[in-house]
Amino acid sequence: MASTASERAATVLHADLENYTGRLARDPRGTVVALKSCRTVFESNVAAAGGRIVNLAADSVLAEFPDPEAGVLCALAIQRRLAEPPVGRGDLEPLRYRVGMDFGELLDEGDGIYGLPVNRAARIQEIAEPGEVLVSDSVQARVRATSGIAFAAEGVLRLKNLPAPVAVFRARRADEPTDAAGRRRALTSLALPALPSIVILPIRALGQDPRTAVLAEGLTDEVITDLARFRDLFVIGRASSFAYRDRAMPAYEVGRELGVHYALDASLRIDRDRLLLHAHLVEAATGKVAWSERWEIDGEVVLTAERELARGLVATLAGRVEEHEQHRLQQGSPRRLEAYGHLLVGLQQLYRYTAATNLAARQAFERALELDPTYARAIAMLSRTHNYDWRYRWSPEAELSLALSLELAREAVARDPADARGHAELGFARLYSKDVAGALEAYETAHRLNPNDPDILALMADALVYAGRAREALEHVARAKRLNPHYPDLYLWSEADALFSLGRYDEVVAAIAKMRDPAEGGRLLAASHALAGRLAEARRYAELVRRRQPGFSVADWIATQPDTDPDELERFRKGLLLAGLPP
Repeated sequence: MASTASERAATVLHADLENYTGRLARDPRGTVVALKSCRTVFESNVAAAGGRIVNLAADSVLAEFPDPEAGVLCALAIQRRLAEPPVGRGDLEPLRYRVGMDFGELLDEGDGIYGLPVNRAARIQEIAEPGEVLVSDSVQARVRATSGIAFAAEGVLRLKNLPAPVAVFRARRADEPTDAAGRRRALTSLALPALPSIVILPIRALGQDPRTAVLAEGLTDEVITDLARFRDLFVIGRASSFAYRDRAMPAYEVGRELGVHYALDASLRIDRDRLLLHAHLVEAATGKVAWSERWEIDGEVVLTAERELARGLVATLAGRVEEHEQHRLQQGSPRRLEAYGHLLVGLQQLYRYTAATNLAARQAFERALELDPTYARAIAMLSRTHNYDWRYRWSPEAELSLALSLELAREAVARDPADARGHAELGFARLYSKDVAGALEAYETAHRLNPNDPDILALMADALVYAGRAREALEHVARAKRLNPHYPDLYLWSEADALFSLGRYDEVVAAIAKMRDPAEGGRLLAASHALAGRLAEARRYAELVRRRQPGFSVADWIATQPDTDPDELERFRKGLLLAGLPP
């Protein structure tokens, strides 16, 4: 029989859902409803753009377009729609997809499409952030300058299993007010630390039990947190560790890329009432397994697993630890798995900086506390939601919200005095209560309890800026970035604050440009552009601030700032007014 295969040039889109397994474990019904809504969005938009869906799997989409420009516009429209909750279900958290695109010759065999563009699109998708559209140079070159699409060069990247490097660009709508560019961070040049260093790879969940995925994530988080308390270990932060969750890289390659000596590769399975944990410590330089262990733990005491694992890691890597650090590692009250799952949901909502997501975060933290009223970390994060209510005037009684934030932070510290994150949250609450000295005292305590927690370093850096110690703040940010090379926007925010204090306005713009969501930096961008004499750019960002914060006034925002130097405060006020923001 003659072959029915056909060849043609087309653009391939590959999309993959962020953390599908974890979402299913936390909320199976809601995830299925949201997934069906996402499929409808893909199907309608792809058809409207003249493309076709080739494959619609559980958590991924493969599509092709005859017109590259129409395909990119379609991908951007899909991402914009998917950033909102499903129609009629505002109670559901939006699902987020990574999207990669490539153009080239395809072979259509009837049951699917084949060819190098399919593989390239998939590999480009793997390095995208959730909500992003990344394209190859072969797509970018075929999009007209008048298309309404803007591209930011991410560099010529070597992607897994591809024969040649690929020039990758991030696509966005041209009317989006952002300076972001080049956010793929080069990690291969990082020097090895002097201390024994390790990355804890996300523990792989095996088997059919739906609890396994959530427990694996929680266990990974606990091991990272506990290991970071030891002064003789250099531990890569959680965000950088979890950046490799969906990337099929050998453990030693991840270790080399992050510039550490060791990588922990582990898997978890729940078999009836038993927890089975397999862990391998891999030397990054050689790829050899330096140490291996297997745990079989009764289901009633699974929360001791992270402490048991951390003790083994420390014994292997450092050879010794101080006795009181070993004792602290074994402390802490157990908390139910469900409570931890609600905490994770709340953290996903918290840093989106809207009234709705702040409320959703609070409700998640409150659900965690219903399950475990002694859960100090949930109390600490509940404090942050009330702080944001005050700061952004989302509360009708703003001053009451600020007082409640401080009260909850103190309660978190009282519940668990050895928890560094609780002291850090107290520092945050004191800072915006304009007790800068008290804030720094709390951050110093947090840093002593956990000297390798990069988030604490970045938060403390912002307090140092308000204390007039901007250069010291930059040193803290640099240390935080080294501990956590896949750092979140928080680090760049503290860096930008310090640079603004030093009058280095162009560097402020460059720092905020690297943020995954630079919109929250609109106020600082408006002031920096204005003080640098770029009034047109300043007004563009002032308009973004007005859209993001209806009712914004310079006087009200200045009243929230905890600066100890009145001249610094006056300079910021002047920049905001020059940008055209209402007094």
